[in-house]
Amino acid sequence: MTPEQIYEQSFWQIRQGLTSLNCSDEERHIIERVIHATADWEYRDTMQFHPQAINAGIEAITRHIPLITDVHMVEVGFNRTMMASLGLKSFCYVDHDNAETMAKKLGITRSAWGIRHAFDVHGNEGIVVIANAPTALLETLRLIDEKLWTPHLVIGVPVGFVMAKESKELLAQQQKIPFVTNLSMKGGSPVGAAIVNALMTLVDKKGL
Repeated sequence: MTPEQIYEQSFWQIRQGLTSLNCSDEERHIIERVIHATADWEYRDTMQFHPQAINAGIEAITRHIPLITDVHMVEVGFNRTMMASLGLKSFCYVDHDNAETMAKKLGITRSAWGIRHAFDVHGNEGIVVIANAPTALLETLRLIDEKLWTPHLVIGVPVGFVMAKESKELLAQQQKIPFVTNLSMKGGSPVGAAIVNALMTLVDKKGL
C-alpha cells in the first residue's frame, strides 16, 4: 500500500468506530486525529470539550496567538508547515536559563515554573498546551484562579499516574477558560500535538 492508501484506510477505520459518537463535526475531527496518533479507542469516550473550545481555538489561531507548551516534545509534534502558513509560533520555557534555579527556590517543578514564566512573558496571549506535566496544568489553573489569567484555550492532556487525571478533572470543572481535555491517566505529547494539528486543519479547511 502507498502512504496515501494507508492514511486513508486508517481514517476510514477510525470513522467506522465513531459512527455512534454524539458530538459536533469539529469535535469528531479532533477525536479522530487523537485516535490516529495513539491507536487508542479509549479517547472516543474520555475526550471533553468546553462549549466554546473549538471556536476559541480557531479564533486564536487566526489571530496568530502563540502556542505555549510544558515540554519541547509537544512542539516536536506540531505540523511546522501548517504553523508557518498560519503564522504561528510556539514557546516552551522548561529549559530556560533560570528554570532550574527558580523551580528549586520556589519548590515547584521546572515545567510549572515554565508556565509561570510564560504568563509573565505573554500575558493573556496564549494557547496553552500541556501534555506531559500535571504540575504545569495545576499551575495553569492556579494562575487562572489567583492571577485572573485568561489564555485563549487550554489543551490539558498530561499523562501519568500522579495527579494527571485529577488535574484534568479540575480543568473540566472550571468554566472560565475554554478547554480540551481527556478524563483519564492517558495523554502525552502525541495527544497534545494531534489536537493542535487538528485545530490548524480546521482553520485551513475554513480558509481563514
